[in-house]
Amino acid sequence: MQAGNSRLEELYTKWFNKTATPQEKEELMNLLASGAAREDLGPSMDKIWDQLGEDEGYSLKAKEQLADTILRHWPSEPMIGARPKIRWFRWAAAASVLLLAGVLIWKLSFSPQPKQQSETAIVIPEVINPGSNGAILTLADGRQIMLDSTAHGVFANQGSTEISLQHNQLIYQAAEDSGSTEVSWNTMSTPRGRQFQLLLPDGSRVWLNAASSIRYPVAFRGPDRKVIVSGEAYFEVAPDQEKPFYVQTKNQLVQALGTSFNVNAYGNENTEQTTLIAGSIKVNMSSGKPLYAVLEPGQQAQLDNQKQSLSIAEKQSEAAIAWKNGYFNLEDLPFDKVMKKLERWYDIEVVYQNGVPDLHFYGGISRNLTLDALIRALKVSEVRFKIGAGRRLVVYK
Repeated sequence: MQAGNSRLEELYTKWFNKTATPQEKEELMNLLASGAAREDLGPSMDKIWDQLGEDEGYSLKAKEQLADTILRHWPSEPMIGARPKIRWFRWAAAASVLLLAGVLIWKLSFSPQPKQQSETAIVIPEVINPGSNGAILTLADGRQIMLDSTAHGVFANQGSTEISLQHNQLIYQAAEDSGSTEVSWNTMSTPRGRQFQLLLPDGSRVWLNAASSIRYPVAFRGPDRKVIVSGEAYFEVAPDQEKPFYVQTKNQLVQALGTSFNVNAYGNENTEQTTLIAGSIKVNMSSGKPLYAVLEPGQQAQLDNQKQSLSIAEKQSEAAIAWKNGYFNLEDLPFDKVMKKLERWYDIEVVYQNGVPDLHFYGGISRNLTLDALIRALKVSEVRFKIGAGRRLVVYK
């Protein structure tokens, strides 16, 4: 940081630690309002934000609520662009807090509410909350159980397998092999705006993203373990050298022994992506050309359903499981792909009034923000958003 900016950093740190005098607060507001070296101050603010901990009363949830409040009351500056592409903080909500929190909190505390925004402002007539835990379980006999409202504990049996619910996780506990060859299959599905966890009878764990489903046997009695997935799921496979683990999607078959990986296979996307986190897997193209790839940790197999081609991308682990860790990965994603993520998580319909904007996003943002706060964080000068009736997000170029 340049010497001339040290005063700005000093004032911000004092404000954040609640030691600034009224005169220092006013000086800080004037500097920030003038746009003085915000890009240089950013790293220092980022460090302060990351250091906020439980001892200061800032849990992860509290930080997200702070970000949500700021973004709902203060229109953020543009954070994405088409050409040139603009890089922004890995957590847009945090970035908005870091770069504008001082101005915002001071103004909210000591000034009247801002006047109505201009015609280019985002109009959000209702609060649309982020997704939450919930799923639908379909038993072998066709009965459906809403897991959102099911009491914890054992609630069903399928043959000799007990099914229970504990801490937002569906658990299958298979009895010792009874010698029966009959196999019953269950399906756990998440509607838009829901996610859930599953513990399979072999001890493998599954995280299911929104608008997804997984079909599986209530006991793995054959020579292998096979499940069928639509949408997106993250797996932590229990090791069993005698029984390989298979994940079948519409266009690929993933084979694993004991490993962790993510499968993204939504029906409304042109590609299926399988990312290895740890261990080793083999990805086979199950239709068209006989293609396959053996992945190393960090690699991602990208299956183009239209071109019938298979390619490998490197260093994709963090991006692939961002959803499991509570945030959207937006790195170098085109506008329409980001909107599809929002559709699934917020259970909305995105409507393009004048076609799809030719823009790319960068970084990431928390999945725990309300829709209006998230949209403000993604605001761009070339695009306007409006929430319409029936949970529709209208995009104007």
